Amino acid sequence: MTHTPDPTLDTRHRLLEAALLTFAEKGFDGAGIREIAQRAQANSALVQYHFGGKEGLYQETLRFVFDRGACKIRDLSAPPAPEDPQARSKAIAGVRAHIRSFVEDALACHGHAEGGPFGSPALMKAALVLWNREVQDPRPSVHAFLQEAVRPFIEHLVGCIRVLRPDLDEERLLRMDMSIHAQVLYLHNHPELLRLVRGRPFGPEDAESLVEHFTTFSLRGLGVSEQGA
Repeated sequence: MTHTPDPTLDTRHRLLEAALLTFAEKGFDGAGIREIAQRAQANSALVQYHFGGKEGLYQETLRFVFDRGACKIRDLSAPPAPEDPQARSKAIAGVRAHIRSFVEDALACHGHAEGGPFGSPALMKAALVLWNREVQDPRPSVHAFLQEAVRPFIEHLVGCIRVLRPDLDEERLLRMDMSIHAQVLYLHNHPELLRLVRGRPFGPEDAESLVEHFTTFSLRGLGVSEQGA
């Protein structure tokens, strides 16, 4: 993956970008601190200074990826309280907003020559490779971070579903959450497959129709009507 370091960026940022590319290409075990530092045009001793070593650098690289590529869950309103007179309509709006955040994030990450939120196609590709690998086969040292990163997304959507389907127990709520997230994660994680099947990539012009499709499909799966929402 070709990417030229930006000399105007601070050393820590250049090390994170270099680490992202190297870890994506070679995995944790195959990546070397000296190679990463050379790629960042920095002294290898600065890895220890900024990150405490290779393991710390790896964890911060994952956080670097997540902070730039993840939906902004903090921007979403909290799920409504069940006793709220408008709880049902707010919960439906919450499901739609949740789906919208994922769709907009996916479309920002794909289909842009400038590399989406990373500003570089090489970094964008590396971020997808590294994140998908880590989610599927996480290193024990990053379990806590992954739980911290993913939990707010699950809690937000489950909170909305709980209002709409108070009859469901926690296991069934989680399964509903999984079903809804599966749609948007497919859009996010498989852009090239979708492009091949569809004949063209999804772009920003498709955002509204995708949000409405995923929302309608999800609400029907929940057995919830938007009528009166």
